[in-house]
Amino acid sequence: MEVIEPTPKQRPTLLTVLCILTFIGSGFNTLSNLMGMILSPLKNLIDPSIFEEALDNVQDDFATKFVQMAIDIAQKAFDHVFEISLVNFLLYAASLTGAILMFHLKKSGFYLYTLAQILLIFVAPVFIGFNFIINIGVLFASVFSILFIALYAINFKHLS
Repeated sequence: MEVIEPTPKQRPTLLTVLCILTFIGSGFNTLSNLMGMILSPLKNLIDPSIFEEALDNVQDDFATKFVQMAIDIAQKAFDHVFEISLVNFLLYAASLTGAILMFHLKKSGFYLYTLAQILLIFVAPVFIGFNFIINIGVLFASVFSILFIALYAINFKHLS
């Protein structure tokens, strides 16, 4: 008697491309945030007055307000560099894990990826607070996260 093996599920091309893009993006961000955690003690070697020196060269009122806002963001991010890097590291690692699971056609990967992407949007506001610049960053990150989640959702029927 001849044994017939079932044909393995084919991974759609779009899903493969999305997973590869996620491997690249989340993989790079996982490693860069790991480096951020490792190098975070070096923040104590930098003089905080360098932030204020940037403001001395600005003449326009609007530009002064904008630069001051950017300096405030930089100082808060600088103060919380380890915490931000740790949270981002964990969430990008979860995003990468979700993509690996989806590459292997597992539905759990979609849920893990989606949760990680949604939480990543709120990391900066939690540690730095909301302001115009952070809001623009949140909007920009949201567009790409929603796009990728929607494209992964199109392939949800292929996951088991």
